[in-house]
Amino acid sequence: MNDRSDPGRPAPDPADPAGAGPVRSPDTGSGKHPGGGGRGGARGGGRGGAPAPPVPPSARGVWTLAYPLLIAGLTQITVNLVDTVMLSRLSTQALSAFALAAPVYLVALIVVRGWATAVQVQVAQRHGAGRPDEVARVVRVGTVIAVAAGLLVGALLYVTATPVLTLLGAPADVIGPGTDYLRVLAFAVPVAAVSFTLQGACAGIGATRVSMYNALLVNAVNLPLGLLLIFRTGLGVTGAAVATLAATAAGTGYLLLYSRTRLLRRPEGAADGSREVTRGLWRVGWPEMSTLGLGYLNEAVLAGFAARMGTHDLAAYRIVDNLLLVVFTVLVSGASAVTVLAGQELGGGRPARARAWGQAGTRLMLLMFALPAVAALALGRPLIALVTDDPAVAERAWETLPLALLSMAPMVLAMSRGSLLRAAGDTRSVMVASITSDYVLLLPCGWLLGVHAGLGLPGLYTAWIAFAVLYAVLLQVRYRRRFPAEDPGGAPPPR
Repeated sequence: MNDRSDPGRPAPDPADPAGAGPVRSPDTGSGKHPGGGGRGGARGGGRGGAPAPPVPPSARGVWTLAYPLLIAGLTQITVNLVDTVMLSRLSTQALSAFALAAPVYLVALIVVRGWATAVQVQVAQRHGAGRPDEVARVVRVGTVIAVAAGLLVGALLYVTATPVLTLLGAPADVIGPGTDYLRVLAFAVPVAAVSFTLQGACAGIGATRVSMYNALLVNAVNLPLGLLLIFRTGLGVTGAAVATLAATAAGTGYLLLYSRTRLLRRPEGAADGSREVTRGLWRVGWPEMSTLGLGYLNEAVLAGFAARMGTHDLAAYRIVDNLLLVVFTVLVSGASAVTVLAGQELGGGRPARARAWGQAGTRLMLLMFALPAVAALALGRPLIALVTDDPAVAERAWETLPLALLSMAPMVLAMSRGSLLRAAGDTRSVMVASITSDYVLLLPCGWLLGVHAGLGLPGLYTAWIAFAVLYAVLLQVRYRRRFPAEDPGGAPPPR
């Protein structure tokens, strides 16, 4: 992939830390090959100025883009884990305040995450079409709107911190530190909005290693600063929030420096077109934001179902859910890479290659699911023992783990098909499939099997399996309509 200020130039950039270089595709004359990032793509032109042949879609090409996103995702999980461990060593009160306040902060980030997906899709399509001026315009408009949305959401978080924690039933001794935590991180929301947007834009041109470097930098700042502020200065939960804010700001500063000349510079003589860009981003972004928001809400409802089953079931559910989060993060990295590669091909008018990248991504994601699933089954007992010393909780978590992993198997097809639909800008179909599967099967079956019928966690994860199967079927139907095997009319129109 390409992360340069002028993606139309075939000369490689020796100062490019993401290893991305533009490639002229012989089938378009001026389009860029989407596999040009890192080791998976050719760089520059051939001998005598001849264009380099496009790299055939392959699982290896998808992996080249996916592994930096995987490292970034796992690093983010590490940041949350480090905060949990540090605050658990401080006091139970501090850990309780963090456990209750942190999900509220994550809700505030959902809006900007959905917007970043819209920026990524629009950038990928324009980059694939060889229109660097439009890439810069999308990034500039997307960043400005992300800042505005982040300021609004951050202000709302600051004002409502105490009422929200009270509504969630926080004890009196937790509301104070929890409120301080949220009010500090309210200032981080617009900063995180810019970070997500620029990471999405960089991924759109193929510079996925930028996200990896950003995540490693955030971790490098958060850990020592958290230790200093939580323990040495005695700030406790507030210190953890300040460390998160500083780490987020450091990562965003790196992204701004990286993107300033490669993505944000406006070409001379380029038309504004801000309204058109905003409408296009909104069309892609609002379904994605809705999907994330409702998905997070439904996760909370399912946790409530587990709580109704009993304390041991809730604890086991949290353990299993965290293990599944690792598997899900692995799959998301592959799906995101497919979205970028297919989006670039669709933007360049090459639907057949977009489908081929989707097929290669499906093969890779099957492997990416199988390896951690086998590892979880092989190492499940010792891993669970590291988290809890309660034998009842450990046994329930271990008994539930195989069924929980099985619920992820249909998600390979669902995420693969969803990545192609997102690449075409069809986030509404993904939203409809997700909401339908949630409210037709997941929540009703979760309640009936897990709570009403008394099956416990096995009943809950049976509902997850039903959700995943329906979700995959609905997305497969939409995929076949939008990407027919024989496509005489060319590419589906990017939206």
